[in-house]
Amino acid sequence: MEGMSTQDNSPMTLTPPLIENQVQRVHRPQCMCDAEDMSLLSRSYFKLIKQITVSSCCKAQSWLKHCNPPRNAEEVYYNLLEIPLDVTEYLESAKQIELDLNRTFPDEPYFINGEGQSALRRVLQAFSKYDIQMGYVQGMNFIAGALLWHASEVDAFWLFVGLMENYEIRDTYLPSLPGLSKHCQIIQILIVENLPNLHRQFAEHRIGNEMFLAEWCFTLFGSAVPVDEMLNMLDAFFEKGWVFFYKFVLAILQCLEKKLLDARDPIEVLTPLKICHKSQKEWKKFLELLDGGRGKICWRSLIRKAKNLKVNEKYIRYLQMNFNLETGQFCLPKAHK
Repeated sequence: MEGMSTQDNSPMTLTPPLIENQVQRVHRPQCMCDAEDMSLLSRSYFKLIKQITVSSCCKAQSWLKHCNPPRNAEEVYYNLLEIPLDVTEYLESAKQIELDLNRTFPDEPYFINGEGQSALRRVLQAFSKYDIQMGYVQGMNFIAGALLWHASEVDAFWLFVGLMENYEIRDTYLPSLPGLSKHCQIIQILIVENLPNLHRQFAEHRIGNEMFLAEWCFTLFGSAVPVDEMLNMLDAFFEKGWVFFYKFVLAILQCLEKKLLDARDPIEVLTPLKICHKSQKEWKKFLELLDGGRGKICWRSLIRKAKNLKVNEKYIRYLQMNFNLETGQFCLPKAHK
């Protein structure tokens, strides 16, 4: 990985105290994960303590076990923040980050100006310096924001790096979008096998999966799911990776199948799948659409439904392992005659 080295013999070995103190003073995780099993009184006390703590919640700490941050994780992060942004390689990323900050969870006050937005800016800027070849790409903001909801700033950065490198999210952002191509093709196979009528409807109206999957892939559904509901999404993704993502897509399509099959033109097919992330009103509207207006489904139950779906996970992982990012095609061994 080009950019700042994470080894102990990095040429920049001293943590800038000014930045360290500033980071610790500003960002505090907003979740209440550590208070889930507390009594009402204990939860009230916990909220007061939460206002002065910067520690990652129990969930974020468990996710870190999948990411293997370096021993000098704090050092590396603070040193990345010290690198000037006026270097040519970082300018384009810095400009795009500023444009996307106000688009990140726009209905959540914590990310409107203030502490949350400042922390998000720093994490995204640090990653654009950490991975110079990749830089910043739209969609990363939602993932980083969801991680900051649960983690300290340093932990959120390394969780983000872990998702990019260990969970192959980086492939999704490459210039030719090979990761997106892989996910769309695998989901296409799953739709053919599990929702054949819907597959024929998509084919009849010339609907390619990428037309509705792209934003979901780029943001890990962060553009659709409210930030305070992303916990179960992240938890499942850190556990099962893209297999869970595919199952979640199938769960949504199953809920919408009847409405999609009744659609008479491409616009009617795509409209229910274009989840708006402008406000809580739009999120609730989408959930109502999923269960026909009965109001009995929530993000947590939808995620639970996805987890319980039966798919051939071994076959899915086989497809993932045998996808050529350069050609954008599966390289499956030929059967012996």
